[in-house]
Amino acid sequence: MTILGWEPRLTTLVTALTGEGHLRSKEWIDAFAATPRHLFTPDVFVTSANGYRRLSGDDPADRDEWLSLVYSDESLVTQDKPHAAGHILPTGEPLRVPTSSSTMPSLMARMLEALDVRDGMKILEIGTGTGYNAALLSHRVGDRNVISADIDPALVHHATKRLTDLGYTPTLIIGDGAAGAPEHGPYDRIITTAAIPEVPSAWIQQLKPGGKILGNLRGDLAGGTLCLLTHDNDGEVIGPILPIGGHFMWLRPDPADPHHPHEHTPTQRRWPSSRTTTPLSPADLPVDDEAFRFLLQLQLHGAQSLYRGRAFDPSTRRERDAVIATAHDGSRAEAFTEPEPEGAYQIVQSGPRRIFDTIEITRHLFNDLGRPGPDKFGVVANDSTQFVWFANDDGWYRWPLPLI
Repeated sequence: MTILGWEPRLTTLVTALTGEGHLRSKEWIDAFAATPRHLFTPDVFVTSANGYRRLSGDDPADRDEWLSLVYSDESLVTQDKPHAAGHILPTGEPLRVPTSSSTMPSLMARMLEALDVRDGMKILEIGTGTGYNAALLSHRVGDRNVISADIDPALVHHATKRLTDLGYTPTLIIGDGAAGAPEHGPYDRIITTAAIPEVPSAWIQQLKPGGKILGNLRGDLAGGTLCLLTHDNDGEVIGPILPIGGHFMWLRPDPADPHHPHEHTPTQRRWPSSRTTTPLSPADLPVDDEAFRFLLQLQLHGAQSLYRGRAFDPSTRRERDAVIATAHDGSRAEAFTEPEPEGAYQIVQSGPRRIFDTIEITRHLFNDLGRPGPDKFGVVANDSTQFVWFANDDGWYRWPLPLI
């Protein structure tokens, strides 16, 4: 199939990425300008009333819309699979969820610039996906220096063909990215386009002294945290969380299951509930503040959700506005935002932990620390311990990983 009209769109995209400061170095500008994104995204999925609608470059009716999307600064869903829990849409069809995507070009540009790549470096990419990023890396350092791993055989198969069509033959591996690729290491750089709750020890072991890991460290409350970790001579990686937002799909161990293991619904258990009050207004909690959510997931291990919604008040037998929080161990808190006549606010908690107590403590800590964003934190990881630190790595404040 011959696609017409993509060259000026690619030029416009690269010009925009450069003008907005996402691309800065000549080497990466040249790599993006030489890599047609449409070759790696022949089919994309866009949201519709019934889930996702497929757009294909093979369909003349879709082609203009498809090409506009491909050369926009947007993340593109490129593969989906049925939901592992078997959910069904009103149409009777299975609910499908994204399992692979092509990262927003501006985010990929910022990540590659931050990776500080130099000529001749050997790079391990975790999450081959479409193969687009492997093509960019191959252009920059030569395909013989690029190793890319993905758990999904179908993705690796298609990426291999697309890269070959463009003239690149990097080493592509089918396997769990958490294990890395020791047979091809050690590496100067490791970049992952799949989210991790902690740094896999295999990556640290396969990294050269002075090498760097760039990855998306995330939990379920706040996901846009990219950390850049440098390997010292003591078998440890350390570095900051960058002021670059980036949210990726989970690194997962099963190609047939689109979910990380922690996302599976646990067996429901009936927990007795406690009822308490607080003098502090739950409505004042910054539930939508990404910085607060990041700190909360450090404080509250296994935090699952935090939101404003409606909850059943057992004293009035009606639903009321509340701040609702849940954790993966079954803990739940509902803090009603309307005060009682005496001025206190009612809280209902259930499960193995009283998680609203931790939320209140975190609100005070968040203010005491100056309401810091994720880029005020960093990460240390070695074979025996991993933690997130605040302000500096030898300071008082630190929280153990993983985040889930």
